[in-house]
Order: sequence, then structure tokens, then C-alpha cells
Amino acid sequence: MTQLTAQVTTGGIEINYRVEGDGPETVLLVNGIGDDLEAWLLQTPDLLRAGFRVVSFDNRGVGRSSKPAGPYSSRQGAQDARAVVRALGLESFHLVGCSMGGLIALEYALAHPGDLRSLVLANTYAAPDAYTRGVLEAWAAILAGGGMPVVMRQMAPWIFSPGFHEAQPETLAGFIAEMVRTPQTAESFAAQLAVLHDHDCWDRLASIATPALVLVAESDILIRPALSGRMLERLPAASWATVPGGHAVMWENPGAWNGAIVEFIRQHAGAVPEGHSIT
Repeated sequence: MTQLTAQVTTGGIEINYRVEGDGPETVLLVNGIGDDLEAWLLQTPDLLRAGFRVVSFDNRGVGRSSKPAGPYSSRQGAQDARAVVRALGLESFHLVGCSMGGLIALEYALAHPGDLRSLVLANTYAAPDAYTRGVLEAWAAILAGGGMPVVMRQMAPWIFSPGFHEAQPETLAGFIAEMVRTPQTAESFAAQLAVLHDHDCWDRLASIATPALVLVAESDILIRPALSGRMLERLPAASWATVPGGHAVMWENPGAWNGAIVEFIRQHAGAVPEGHSIT
């Protein structure tokens, strides 16, 4: 099975990426805030077993990618993703973005629709509402006052569901310990918070004709299902799926989350994007 880790230079920075598998359908994964490509460890095996080739990368500010000064934007993230696509010569693929990665995926779909066979928008939004902006501003204040260990520890009630807290406390404790040990710098985390706070593609949403799955977690209190569901009002080719869990459902309930994505991608396998072009 093919496995490749490499870097591509774009706009004066390096983006670290990984390719796994040899399947005829390629899936490009885009992470949420603070997560490097290792965060997909509970997704990649299921995607490979489904016969897909899996491409993941470290967003700017994360992992082995460069960490330029912020703030960052979702458009910059889409440009970074495009650099990976071009480095690999991908002609058409399925794009999966989770949380902040969903904002990046939306900007990618707006800028390069001819690349995409399908689009998965998981636990994300076209624009934050006042509540979500308030949470993000609170995180920024905690980060400024206490640094990364404090902000990582306080995130747990926001991203893991009440049921997960109750049923799997030892697993939860392991996740929190891993989060607290993050090598992520406060400066890079703050730069990514700006992506979540400032992104707004609501007025452009209707131009995304790519088949899209809006995937939500039933107990997500950070990016609530109702906020994600607003995208269905304007996306012309969107469907909807829910799975039990909180915002971190990809770790809480990976089987159900992965299964929804695999089913959707299979429905659009072999699709030729309208106006397909890699130039």
C-alpha cells in the first residue's frame, strides 16, 4: 500500500502532507483547529478499507507545516490545500472538512469547483452566529490569560458530549491529557481562532453546485446542528445526516461518523465535476 509524506511550498511557507492507499477515489481531509494530520487516526483505516486513497495535511500553524504570523483566514487554508492538490496532480477528488476544516473546504469549493466530485461539511457553518462568536472570543481570552494547557483543558466540555463524559471517563481523560500535551503554540492557535471567528461565505453559498453532505453531531453545543443546518437553505445540491456525539464526534463515535462519509462518497464515486479543470 502506498504511503508518502512530503512537503510543498506555497506562498513562502511549507505545507506537510501525507498520502495513503491506492484506491481509484481520492479523499482529501481538512482538519479542525489545532489538529495535525495524525488526528485522523480513527478515520483513515475505515477510509482505506472502503477502497479510497486518503490525503491529509497539516494546516498552516500546525504540526510540521510552517507557522507564519497570524491571523489566518479560510481562504489561506484553501490555498494551502490547493498547493497539496497540485503537488499530487489530483484531477478530481472528494473533499472532507471538519469544523475549521469545513470553512476551508467551503472556500475551496467556491474557488475550485471543477476539482471536486463531492463535498462533506462536518460540524461546520457558512458563518458563525453571535453565540458561536462569543464562545470563540471566550477561548481567545482564556488562551491569552492561561496559555495552551489551560485552554485545551477547558475545551473538553464544549467538544465532548455529556454522554461521552458519563460513559467513557477514562477515554475522555486520555483525550484531555493528549490535548494538554499539544506542542501547538498559543500564537498559532490564536491565528486559527481567527479563521473560525471571521469566516463568512453565506452570501456566496448558493454558487456551490458540488454535491454536498452537511454532517452534524446531535449533541454538538459548539457548532450546533441548527447553525450547520442553515447551509441547506442555500446549497443547491446538499443532503443532511446526523450522528450521535458531541463536536468531537470523529473521536467519540468514529464508526458512525466514518460510515456516513463513506456512504456519501460511494454515492458520488466516478463523478466528473462540472467544468472540471486542474489548471
